[in-house]
Amino acid sequence: MAARILAKVEVKFDGTNYNDISAYTRRVTINYGRAHLLEDDFRAGSCSIELDNTGGEFTPGHPGASYGDSQLINREVRISTEVVGGSDSYATYLWRGRIADVDYIAQQSTSTVYLRTVDGFDKLAKAQILSQAFSAQYTGLRIANVLDLASVDYPDESSPDDRDIDLGFVYLTAASGVTSTALDYLQKIARSEGGRFLVNHAGAPSATNFGGVLQFYARNASTDDMGITVSDAVTLGAGSVEAAGLNLEWGSELLFNSFQWTDSAGGVQTGSNAASITKYGERVSKKTLLSDASTTDESGDYFIGLFDEPALRPSQVVVQIDAAPPADAEKLLHLHVNSAIDLSYLPTGSSTTLSGAYVIEGVTLDIGVRDMSTNAASIRATYSTSTADTTGYWVLDDPALSVFPTLLAPSWVDTSSWRLDDPDRDVLPTQLG
Repeated sequence: MAARILAKVEVKFDGTNYNDISAYTRRVTINYGRAHLLEDDFRAGSCSIELDNTGGEFTPGHPGASYGDSQLINREVRISTEVVGGSDSYATYLWRGRIADVDYIAQQSTSTVYLRTVDGFDKLAKAQILSQAFSAQYTGLRIANVLDLASVDYPDESSPDDRDIDLGFVYLTAASGVTSTALDYLQKIARSEGGRFLVNHAGAPSATNFGGVLQFYARNASTDDMGITVSDAVTLGAGSVEAAGLNLEWGSELLFNSFQWTDSAGGVQTGSNAASITKYGERVSKKTLLSDASTTDESGDYFIGLFDEPALRPSQVVVQIDAAPPADAEKLLHLHVNSAIDLSYLPTGSSTTLSGAYVIEGVTLDIGVRDMSTNAASIRATYSTSTADTTGYWVLDDPALSVFPTLLAPSWVDTSSWRLDDPDRDVLPTQLG
């Protein structure tokens, strides 16, 4: 039985109380994360909400508009879902952000209003760091210190959850005179770690999870297992859902055999794989890290070891969430960046099924109306994925990372977030606020 999903769109028009405008909503498009693993930086998330303005409720700045005659810009928006007959005790919040722009399209007998919303990266892109000094510290500590600066002041509330910052594994050198936008510098920190830094949504529903959580995942952070398999099989068991589409990549998208990486002192560390260059020509990766020369050099060598040969990699999987049974639809709605999923695909003309564990790097949700009489939503999800072994780490009992990859982490990478007698890591918990 296909799931009946109820979607709710809410806006704080007065800055204090949420108004439910689901009845006016025609379509919602949510996009956050990145297209694939080798995009170093995650994009700012965005959400577009199309509203029926036949009654003039949302006409921007109009005195007769019940909602439109308000501030609009910078008001908070959140979008949630519930599966009828599901087992979740709380709604799943697919988006939390703020209105950045409003578009009004006038028509003969009606009109349409579009609310363009953004996530917390918009705030970080506008915040400035001016001549700031930082001590030598792990990446997660540096991120937390940046967020706590008076000039940045990114929220750190427990209800709703605003931050979830890992400690990290790469030790950054001390820095002085740092002047930058907060987002640029934070992304440079995340690049040095090789981790994931973004505003994430969905996840396990709870009393404090309303989406919009600024997250920093260390480079070997465990994935979030939602217990779901996406397959093209004709007969599907519990926990398996049908793939509506699957994109695979083979070739230069994930092929690098040479690196030129700049360390914190300005030195350029280089390395290459001669055999790969002979076959495919030189494909150079260039980036700047905040780590010392030795760590930067080993990071580059490790990177080339993972990507110096092409491979067939599923890059996107498409799922119609409302077509899945209620229990599986809930699991799909929980998926977000760093979730683990299993994929199974039998190529045309082949007798060998391709299967493996994958990590979600990006999420796109297209939400519309499936059945107006029952207020049911249609939700089509596109998940951008990376293969688990390209993380290069092994994590005990993790659904995606518990299979040995081709390369294991180099010697300088610590294998746990807690370490005895370490000045920064011998205090629990290892999650920062």
